[in-house]
Amino acid sequence: MKRTHPITAALAATCSILSIASAEPDNESGTTLIRRGIHSRITSNDDRRRSNPLTDSTPTRNLQTTTCTGNKMMCGCTSTRQSEYRGRFSVTQSGFKCKSWSHVSSSYPDQGLDDGAYCRNPNSVGERAWCFVEDGYGVMWDYCNVAECTVEQEYVDAGTTTTDGCFTTSRYYEIYNDIETIKNSIGNDVDRSHFLGGIVRMVAHDFMDYDMAESNTMGADGCLLFDSPKNAGLTSIWCDSCPLKQLYDSKYSDLSRADFWVASANAVIYLTSVNNALDLRNAFLWGRETTDSCFGSDDRLPTSAGCQEVEGVFLQRMGLTWKDAVALLGAHTLGRAGFSSHHGTWAANDVEAQIFDKSYFDELFGRAWTPRGLGTDQQDWTWISGNPNNSSPKLMLNTDMCLVYDIDSSKQCCSNTRVFKPNGQSRCDNYSNRQCRMYSRSNSRIEATAAAATYLGGTSANSNQTPFYRAFTLAWYKATTNGQYNLKPLSDTCQ
Repeated sequence: MKRTHPITAALAATCSILSIASAEPDNESGTTLIRRGIHSRITSNDDRRRSNPLTDSTPTRNLQTTTCTGNKMMCGCTSTRQSEYRGRFSVTQSGFKCKSWSHVSSSYPDQGLDDGAYCRNPNSVGERAWCFVEDGYGVMWDYCNVAECTVEQEYVDAGTTTTDGCFTTSRYYEIYNDIETIKNSIGNDVDRSHFLGGIVRMVAHDFMDYDMAESNTMGADGCLLFDSPKNAGLTSIWCDSCPLKQLYDSKYSDLSRADFWVASANAVIYLTSVNNALDLRNAFLWGRETTDSCFGSDDRLPTSAGCQEVEGVFLQRMGLTWKDAVALLGAHTLGRAGFSSHHGTWAANDVEAQIFDKSYFDELFGRAWTPRGLGTDQQDWTWISGNPNNSSPKLMLNTDMCLVYDIDSSKQCCSNTRVFKPNGQSRCDNYSNRQCRMYSRSNSRIEATAAAATYLGGTSANSNQTPFYRAFTLAWYKATTNGQYNLKPLSDTCQ
C-alpha cells in the first residue's frame, strides 16, 4: 500500500481544521496569506480602518514641534499626548510596515510626518500612534504597539555604554568573513553547531527581555545575566577565551557590543542559509547602546513550559504577532539544546543543525513526536530514530509543539500517527492510537498553526524557503530594534 508523505498527510489534517482554500504569496509583506474564514490579518474587524482617518472635516492643528534631543523617553514611547510621539517604531500591531506620510505631510506640519515611514498620530485622530498601511483586505491603517510613558518623566539611562565607532557596510561584511573564519576553524560538527546556534541564541535571549510596558524596556542591548540557568551554555559563546569575544575585543570594540552581537548573528544566518540566500543586511540598523547591568532580565525570558510562555513574551511584552513568534522559533533549527537541561537537536542531525532553513517546520509536522520525561521539569518531545545510541536525539520543546498541537489538554499523545517504521509498525509506539489534538478554529493559537503551515513552503515535501525567510526577516527586524531609538542604516561612510 502506498503511503502519503508524512508532511503531506499532516498538512492535510491541518488544512481541514484551518479551512484553507488556497495559499498565495504576498509579495508586499513577504509572508503568505492563507485565505480562510476565521481570522483576518487585522485582529479587529473595525470598519473604520478601511477609511482614511485624516479627512477634510478634521481641522488641522499646528502642534508644537517635538524633537528627540531633549526628552529621549518621549521619543521612544508614547506619551500622554499621543501627537508627540517621535520614535522610530515603523511596524503596526498586526505586522504591517508603515507607509510614507508624504501624501499628507504638507497638510499636517510639525507633527513628525517628514521623519519617514514611522508610527505617528497627526491631529490626535486616534487613541494612540498609528500609520497608513497596505493590505489585501482593504485596510488602510492600523495602530502601533508602542509603550506608554509619562511626558514629564526624565529618561535616566543608568549603566549604558556608548561608542563612537563607524559601522559601515564594509565593516558589516567584514564581520561575516570573520565569523566564517571561526566557523571553519572548528573541527567537529557538534562544536560547530553549538557555536553557530549559540550566537543566534545569545542575541535572541538578549532581545526577548524586551517589555514595552516597563520603563526599563531592555531589549537588544548587549546585556545578559550569563550565570542564570535560562542562559546556560552561553558562557561558552561569550567569555574572555571565547573566539567571538576575542574577535570583538581585538577588532570591533569601537562598536557597541549590542550592535556587534546582532551583526554576528546576522552573519551566522547568512552563512548557514541555503545558498546564502538570507542576507539580513537591509534589516540591520546600528547605533544600539550597550547596557552594562540588566538585573532581572532573565525573569522576562520564557521557559519551555508551553505556549502561554510564547504568548507572554513575544505577543504581550514584545508586541509581536503569532506570525513573528513562529518565524523566530524557526531559528531552533540551528544548534543544539544540550546546555539548557534538554538534550538533542531540532534538526535531523548535527550536520543539518548547521543549516538555517525551514526544516524546523518540516520536522514539526512530519515526525512522530512523543513525550519524554513526563512529570519532570525537563519534559520535552522526541522521536525514535531507530538508533538508541544516537548522540544527538531529536528534540522539540513544549514551546515548539504547542504551535501546532493542543498539548495543554494532554501531553500523552503522538503528533503524527501516520508515520511508520520500515517494518510497518507505528513510529508512535505506545501512543500509536493517541493522535495529539489540534486547535479549534475559535482558539487564537490557530494563527500560530497557520503560520507554521505557511512556512512549510507548500503542501508536500519541497525546498521552498521563501515564506519562512521573508517572515523571519520581518520578525528579526522587529525583535532586534525593539527598545532602541535613533538607529541608523548602514552606508558606505559615516559622514
